[in-house]
Amino acid sequence: MSESYLGKMTEIFNKLNPEFHFTGRKDKTNSRNYNASDEINALLNYGYSILESEVRKTVNSVGLDYSVGFLHEINQSHTPLVYDLQELFRWLIDLSVIELLEEGKIKKSDFIITENYHTRLRENTAKMLIEKITQNFNHKELYKNNKRYSYQNILHNQTQQLVNFILGKQKQLELNIPKIKLERNDDVEIKEKILNMTPQQRKEYGINTSTLWYMKKNIVEKKKINIYGKVKNKIQEKSIPNMSTKA
Repeated sequence: MSESYLGKMTEIFNKLNPEFHFTGRKDKTNSRNYNASDEINALLNYGYSILESEVRKTVNSVGLDYSVGFLHEINQSHTPLVYDLQELFRWLIDLSVIELLEEGKIKKSDFIITENYHTRLRENTAKMLIEKITQNFNHKELYKNNKRYSYQNILHNQTQQLVNFILGKQKQLELNIPKIKLERNDDVEIKEKILNMTPQQRKEYGINTSTLWYMKKNIVEKKKINIYGKVKNKIQEKSIPNMSTKA
């Protein structure tokens, strides 16, 4: 994980939930990632363990030896090939954690502190994260032959391509993962414009009084808002002066 990527992720995590005080991927003892020192690391650790399990099952299903890797160090007690393939899909876990935080449904009381002062997820918190991860792994994007594949199927296909390359059945190995397309109309800028919208601006945008009230209410409660067609375009095009960050 590059420093620039981690830096941006740290910024996002702290913006979504400043209460968790995320400072990076480390634990309380040796700056490794095994024992979470905070809530964000606990979420990431749990998510990465799910990803590792999925990759391990896929590697086993195609008959590869996961004790021999390419990027990670070979070690009989570890599974470097699993870690190698895991890197291709780690971002799906990061996305799942971001989506969970964005909903504003989890707080410090949704975690437990062990006797060694490590942070763990409560059962309900783990369930919510699993649902997000499952949803993202089942999401389909254009992949091969202009057809849509779930990321679960893409993982299996990429692993099978590695097998074919090792066996000499294909001359080149291209591990290309299609980017997920996120369709959003509730980014921070739009939320700020809605929260600061005057009655005159509401009329210009074609939004009725009750709709604006519910939109502001959902933003404050960190719920999803939906803005369609010309209204969305008008809000994006025009600026509202003296905006204060309330979202």
